[in-house]
Amino acid sequence: MRRSKPWVRALVIALALLMGLTFSAPPTAAGEAKAVPARPLAAATAAKLAALAPSARAFTQETPASSSAEDRSFFRRPAGVAALVLMAAGVGFAIYSINHDRKPVKSPIR
Repeated sequence: MRRSKPWVRALVIALALLMGLTFSAPPTAAGEAKAVPARPLAAATAAKLAALAPSARAFTQETPASSSAEDRSFFRRPAGVAALVLMAAGVGFAIYSINHDRKPVKSPIR
């Protein structure tokens, strides 16, 4: 019969205890939400904001006059093109390695 080291048994017990506590405790979202009473200052601020009328400019969307380099997608920028080239090279090398690693091992031991 083989005996394990004492720290292995302690580690297994600690992990079992941790897993038991993790899955036995109810989630915090399961409890009912408590109603938070409104503060007088928040109610006054909400009343003032409701009384304000937004201007017509608040609803207009501005369109940029010219498209800059920041408006392009990532893969159309030089860094994106470089990333695509590196990813393609990595995939190509992986395929090449897989096909050429299947040769038998030539070793004096085998």
